[in-house]
Amino acid sequence: MIGVDNNTWLVFEGVSNYGHGIWQTPIISIATLITCDSDWGTLPASARLDNAHLVFREDSFDPVTRVRRGRLYEWRDGALNQTWYFPPHTAEPPDRNNMSMDGRLNRMLYTYHPARIFGLAFPRPVRAQLVLGTQSAPTVWRIVSVETIASGEELITLHARSTFGSLPELINDHIPKQASPDVTTILDKVADAAFRSSPVSLIDLSRAATTTVLAYWLEASGDAPNNVHHLDLGDLLKAFEKQQSNGNTQPPSAAGSAIRLLQRFLSRGKPNEQKRYNTRPATEEDAQFALNALGFLLRELGWAR
Repeated sequence: MIGVDNNTWLVFEGVSNYGHGIWQTPIISIATLITCDSDWGTLPASARLDNAHLVFREDSFDPVTRVRRGRLYEWRDGALNQTWYFPPHTAEPPDRNNMSMDGRLNRMLYTYHPARIFGLAFPRPVRAQLVLGTQSAPTVWRIVSVETIASGEELITLHARSTFGSLPELINDHIPKQASPDVTTILDKVADAAFRSSPVSLIDLSRAATTTVLAYWLEASGDAPNNVHHLDLGDLLKAFEKQQSNGNTQPPSAAGSAIRLLQRFLSRGKPNEQKRYNTRPATEEDAQFALNALGFLLRELGWAR
């Protein structure tokens, strides 16, 4: 278990309320486990630990790979503020006036116990994401692995979902005025999905955004098919390729390859289509690829930099 001093933010640990100070002081973050869409509404509005029921203690972080390891602790039934007894902390001067005969100090600390969320669910895996921080400044992490260490705590390995490449910056002057509202709206949805949605949802939104972008691009070119905004991505791709082949316009040829790849993702999220075409389920890497293809298309069309 751990105790956090809400005045100095020093952290203590022990098998009971008799513990010792931790040095270097670990980073403690408010954590929210996301197992379904409704859990996003439970993100805390404040960073105050006295309202946190789940916290993450960071043990290591690799800024290159964006891999984080640490342990989860929970506020169990009872008072959050509990009395701890411990030797003087390395970061504090000795307070001999308040020291007991055995050399210990006592102090009220926010007290959290090891959270054994994943071990209790075994062998059925917990499919979840972990959000660290608050509503105004959260980071989203994919749970890569969980192992039980000698202390009985669960050591969790996380990989940052925020490593999903963001969409490129739009060049508003290059986007037709009639297209701007719809294009901006759908791209905002994609950007939000890149942060929190499943791979299938992100792929579907990337395809939808490609359909919207391509329809408006064809319309602005002056050679769009009838009811261009009612066509699916496959028909729009045919119209795009027809423009390339007739030589009357100069659409970027590489853009067609990006569109074709996104169009092929249609069957990835549907179990019946997976069986029909013998395709594997969509992964996080597939979603990253779809997002990159959309960004590539925007740059090739000249709508982004």
